[in-house]
Amino acid sequence: MKCILLVGLLWLQFWQPVLAQSLAPFQAQSAVTRPYIIELYTSQGCSSCPPAEAWLSEQFNKTDLWQKYFPLAFHVTYWDYLGWKDIFGQRAFSERQYQHLNQKHTRQVYTPQFVINAKEWRGWFSGELNGNFAMPQPEVGVLKVSIANQQLEASFEPLSTWAQDKDLHRVRLHLALVGSGFTTEIKRGENRHRQLTHDFVVLSLQSLPASRVLEHAKDPTLQFTQSLDAIPASAFSAPRLAWVAWLTLNEEPIQAVGGWLEAPQGDIQSQ
Repeated sequence: MKCILLVGLLWLQFWQPVLAQSLAPFQAQSAVTRPYIIELYTSQGCSSCPPAEAWLSEQFNKTDLWQKYFPLAFHVTYWDYLGWKDIFGQRAFSERQYQHLNQKHTRQVYTPQFVINAKEWRGWFSGELNGNFAMPQPEVGVLKVSIANQQLEASFEPLSTWAQDKDLHRVRLHLALVGSGFTTEIKRGENRHRQLTHDFVVLSLQSLPASRVLEHAKDPTLQFTQSLDAIPASAFSAPRLAWVAWLTLNEEPIQAVGGWLEAPQGDIQSQ
């Protein structure tokens, strides 16, 4: 009897069904005007980062969120050597920060670092918070995104006045799953013995080219179709989740959509 019970326990341990989170369907449509993509490069291991993250949360949890402003907190990994491994850190995000440097969007790599529409922004350090967001933005076109059952469908209809002389084949769509409301007890490193809160944390990031570019139609249109990566484990503990999708041309953001997923996250299904 004991042998049978032991075998049963081992079977349960090694053959449990894979669980996957089922997210609510998502649909969004942008305005015509180019928004602000606000990237913050941060780390739980950096003592200067919590104030920047707090400012990001306070500044952009407002009515224009996911319309005019799209904040994204990318947690890097190069602070992990101090003894605390950032639970949200991904090497790909560190590499993304260095890509900004290589593309001359920034002059150096540091944390906390803000990059707004592919340009380094140091106004947070000096208190010059609003000047960068007062600049008029061009009208570029409308982005539509739909996500259901881990399948993405998107289209971008650029204004003909903006699309003139643009190489639309170089447009890429980026999709981030973003989590907010996290709380982490830090036990080592520069922030040891502190409880940190995090909003707009990028949990996953995908990038893809257009699947079709209809340049010779009456109105040029870009279409995107993609099966999405598996939902990351970190999303299971997120108090709030959002999808954020944005387009870039020659690495510069041109349009975006986003929105919170209000459906309960407890919808766990066996696969």
